[in-house]
Order: sequence, then C-alpha cells, then structure tokens
Amino acid sequence: MIAALLSGVYYQYFGNTAAEAPARAQGFDFYLLALTLEPAFCEDGDRQSRQCRQLDAAAFARTPLVLHGLWPENRAVNAYPQNCPGPRLTLSANTRARLPRWMPGAGEGLDVHEWRKHGTCSGLDAETYYQAALDATERANRMLAGAIRQHTGRSVDAATLRAAADAVEPGFGRSLVFMCKNLRSPDPQIRSRPYLYEVRVCVDNDGASGSPGTLLQCATVGRRDQGCGARFWIDDV
Repeated sequence: MIAALLSGVYYQYFGNTAAEAPARAQGFDFYLLALTLEPAFCEDGDRQSRQCRQLDAAAFARTPLVLHGLWPENRAVNAYPQNCPGPRLTLSANTRARLPRWMPGAGEGLDVHEWRKHGTCSGLDAETYYQAALDATERANRMLAGAIRQHTGRSVDAATLRAAADAVEPGFGRSLVFMCKNLRSPDPQIRSRPYLYEVRVCVDNDGASGSPGTLLQCATVGRRDQGCGARFWIDDV
C-alpha cells in the first residue's frame, strides 16, 4: 500500500460483503481506475460492437466516462497481478442494475473479463469490488463530465481538465492521468491527431480489507500522461 496522502482527501468505497471472496489475494501497491471515452473507443475500430451501436449523443453527454476496469497495480510498470484464483462473478440485483450506465461493455461480457483478470487479484469479493468501481466511476464523472462536454469535438490540454476536476474537489486533478492515441478511424483528419481515449485515477489500496481508499498523486507511483502532447482532442459521437 502507498503511504502518500493527497491533501487529506479520501474516497469512501465500502460496500456490503458478499459470501465468497477470491481464494487468494495477490500483493499489490495501489489501484488504477481505468475510464474510457466511448466515442474514441468506438472510432478506434469498434463501431460494430453492441456497446458502440447503442451509443448516442445523449448517452455520452450523460456519462462521458465509462468503466473499463479497477486494476490492482504495482509501482513497476506492467508488473501487476492478473488472473488470480477466484470464484465466478456473482453480483446483487442492485449492482447489476447499475452496470448498463456506468459499464456499458458489461453487455458483451466486460464485467466478467475484468473480474477474472483483475478483480480476483484484489482480495475483495465481487460485490465489494464492483460497488467500489462503480462508485468511483460515478465520482470521476462528477469531477470531469462538465469539462468533457464543454470540449467535445474540440481540442483541450491536460491542465484545463485537471483544473476543472480541482474546481469540484481540490487536489483531484493530481490523481489523474490522461491516455491519448491516434485513432484507427476511416477519417484521415481524425487519424492525424491525438484523441483522449482513457482517463485513469490513482487510488491507494488502504481502504477496508484492501479496498480503494486514499487518492494518490499519480506522479508518486510513476504514472503519467501518455500520447497526449501539448493538446489533444475529445471525440464526438
């Protein structure tokens, strides 16, 4: 677990405890919450997925950031635990009802994939793991949704997005990294410039039983913006 604190700001992620927990928790240092911008995901060669066929401007405006996963991470890059022994994914009706908005990829099995690859290594039961991930996704949208909507179809810089998050919750911007890429679009103009593809949030695993707890400054755990340059674009639906 990482000891660094970020301005005394804490997340409270704790959910109800379910009957089954992973058989073995792997040691890890912190979590990365990975959140996707669906228009960029779809433009990058995934337009035929059910998730992308169902995406429209209203859905994107309502939930600009959707859950990719909550990943146990180590400070060393690409040294994270994965595919740990654990039970099959079982969630309550309440959590299942939340998934379509915050994790639309669950309609095509993303929830099962993320549980098998990452959740089983968290040491949490599935219900606690997904309640934590969904609560964090909802909170990140409160920090960034307005700025993303404002700059959709336009270019922006990372400092502007961090400032927008800090205006809602001071210090939150330092817990963010921005991941950009040139999308595999049929449109040559889109291919020629970087688009914001994912936002990641660095969170310590110092909560109850190893759940997400304290926000971390991403620079302290070696996570920085990638591929964005001085300015990048936010794709439209």
